[in-house]
Amino acid sequence: MAMTSSRRGKPPVAARDDDLWDALRRAEPEALGELFSRYANVVHAFAVRHTGSYASADDAVQATFVTAWRLFTRSDPGPLQYDSARPWLLAIARNELRNTTRARRRLTQFLSRQAAPLHQPDHAEAVAARVDSEKHIQTVRAALAALPPHERETIELVYWAELSVAEAATVLGVAEGTVKARLSRARHRMPALLEEHR
Repeated sequence: MAMTSSRRGKPPVAARDDDLWDALRRAEPEALGELFSRYANVVHAFAVRHTGSYASADDAVQATFVTAWRLFTRSDPGPLQYDSARPWLLAIARNELRNTTRARRRLTQFLSRQAAPLHQPDHAEAVAARVDSEKHIQTVRAALAALPPHERETIELVYWAELSVAEAATVLGVAEGTVKARLSRARHRMPALLEEHR
């Protein structure tokens, strides 16, 4: 469906995601801005729960939408599979978080081999407002960490990112029945794991 507007390059407020998808094919940055307005909070919430860190989640949101723009400028990613661009954006976020985790692991390994600094600045005041929230998230993440990785990712997508079973199956590249089986096993294990890490 072609997107209509009184001014070219300015998507209407009520534009559907597939209209914005077409606008991205025409390299209209306003369409990306509209998708950001709609889904940045969803991507951020997913990233916070995945990393346990608001700062890391901020970075993940930025990386997700930059990558989305690059994908459209380099090649056509094909039709929008669902009415919503949310599963596609979360799939990008998932890949960005994996890349970030690998990079952070390499940095940690590098720093562990360096001499300790003589003075470390105190950042306590800057992070105080987020500590309680991050502690709660860390408790949940500790429980999730005890699950097999494929079950953990499924839980994150269905319960945290609120994707449907079909959408989660698309993001994970598996059959819907596989997603349902993973959810069933994870739901059975989680209460005891949460109690253990609470």
